[in-house]
Parts: sequence; C-alpha cells; structure tokens
Amino acid sequence: MNHQARLAPEYARVNKILLSLPCEGSDWQPILKDVLACYRAIASAILSADESVQLIVLAKDKSLATSWTGGLLLTQQQEARMLVVTDIDYNDTWVRDYGPLTFKHEAGVAYRSFTFNGWGNKYPAHLDNQVATALQHTLNCVINKYDLVLEGGALEINGDGVLLVNRDCIVDINRNRALNDAMMEQQLFELLGAQSIEWLSHVSLTGDDTDGHVDTIARFVRDDTVVACGIDASHPDADSLQSLNKQLQKICNKRGWRLLSLPMPKVYSALDRRLLPATYANFLLCNGKLLLPVYDVPEDEVALNFLQNELPEYQLVPVNCTALVEQHGSLHCATMQLG
Repeated sequence: MNHQARLAPEYARVNKILLSLPCEGSDWQPILKDVLACYRAIASAILSADESVQLIVLAKDKSLATSWTGGLLLTQQQEARMLVVTDIDYNDTWVRDYGPLTFKHEAGVAYRSFTFNGWGNKYPAHLDNQVATALQHTLNCVINKYDLVLEGGALEINGDGVLLVNRDCIVDINRNRALNDAMMEQQLFELLGAQSIEWLSHVSLTGDDTDGHVDTIARFVRDDTVVACGIDASHPDADSLQSLNKQLQKICNKRGWRLLSLPMPKVYSALDRRLLPATYANFLLCNGKLLLPVYDVPEDEVALNFLQNELPEYQLVPVNCTALVEQHGSLHCATMQLG
C-alpha cells in the first residue's frame, strides 16, 4: 500500500460484509434465540440487497453455524455468496470495532487493522484483536496491523478525506495513553490518509460502552451530508443530543455541509427496563442500499419516511434490531463492510 492510501467512505463500493455470530455461554445467553434470529434478518437483508456482495460469517463452532444457517431462507445464488468461517475465534460479536478497515489507493483496495483493547480495557478482547489478521487467508491478501488503538465504529470519513471523530473514544488514556491531541492527529493523518479532522467531544448515550462512537450519533451519507441523532428535549439523553447538534451545526456551517436530523427512539430493555443506546444513525450502507435498524417503536416509521425523502438515491431496507441493542450495539456495530 502506498502513502496515498485513504480510509474509504462507507458509501464507496462494497464487495464483502463481515458478521460474527453470537454464541452459547456469552453475554447473549438470556436472549440467544432472539438475537440469532436478528442475525438471520441481517444476513438475509445483506444478501438480498445486492447480488454481488459476499457475506462472511464468523462462527465459533460448526453446530451453531449449522443450526443458524439452517434457519435462513435463501436462494441458491444467495447461499453461494455466504461463507461461514469456523476456525477464527473471537471474544465478542461487534466486528465493526475489530474487523479490517478498507483503504483506497492508486492500485485499488487494501486493508489495515488497528489494535482493539475492548473499548479501553472494559472487556476481554485478546481474541478479537487477532481476527483481522487471521482473515488474511480468507480474504487472500495481506492485512497490515498497527499498534494504535482504534475502533472502526469510532471513525467516519467522507470522500474528501474529512474525518469526523469523537475525541472521547480516540484520545483516551485507556486506549492511547501516550498520545495527546496533536500526536493523535498526526497518527490519523498518516495511518488513515485523512486530509483534515473535525472533532466532536462530550457526547455519549446512556449505556454506550464505547464512550461515544461516532457511528452511533453522526454519519456521512454523501461528501457534503451528515445524518445525525436529532435534538429531543424529552429524551433522557437530551443534554448530549443538544451538545452533539450544536457542535455538528457549527462544523456543517463552516464546511457547507447539510445536517439531517433523525428522530431519537426511546428503547428500554425487555430484561430489566434499562435505557438502551438505540439510534437510527447506526445504519449500514451497501451499494445504494441503506439498511436501517428499527426497534418496534413509533419513531421507526418517522425515520424511514424522513430518510427516504431526504436521500432518494438510497433504497431503504428496515432491519429489526430490538434484540441486538440489548447488548448496547446495533446494525452498524455488528457488521463490517469491505471494499
């Protein structure tokens, strides 16, 4: 990979998408049946969205993989585009944060991997941290790995090379203790190929273990358009939402970007009624399709109609992620696209 390599925006061409299946004995155990059904819905949506996309599914053991795939209703062509990999172990299902990142450069596409330490040593991650390089054989390519602690969900970039990040999960003593703001910026310029950086700060939703990943709150859908969680005075996280939008509006005014505001769903755990960090910003882009997480709440229809009106170039595909958000992530967190 040459020095001009740049992290690809998520509306660039997608050829493959990764999933890591929940398994027995994990934190998913109380709702394992429901979350595996959710993963079937995700897989079906991905394979139906684009007939050229391959789905790579990491599974901890063959019996679970066989049981899970047996519940999928796929065409023969769709089945041919799904590869189940059972010889790569992992700690958790959130492959967005430890999967390889896609870079574009003059010769085409390459991948890079960064260090994953369980969102600042909150959870075990030694197996997750090895997944990206273990995929080299499956992807038939070299994946360069770097010591810098970075999570895929913490990074949003547009086609002009403008990186949008939340400082709280990038310049962090539990992730990159030795780096100050200026040193981190230099690393992001060099390793991600960013041309400039727009920083957010002090924005995190209740229950978000990541310290405020940008993929939960603000996303690029075009070079000049950001879709974000909107202001909602009635939401328990109203102060964070207010701060987010104030910061984003300032950035968008300076850059000449559009800011589109999504409704904020109020989703509570079916297990213990705690507030869950559910948002519509955690969508997945796939070659002109926008796979939108929905949660069986009234705001679902509002979000779908709003996005379809504002983004006519995208085909909206709703995916019910009510079970998935029980462990504090959603559709984008559970997937990783590869160019």
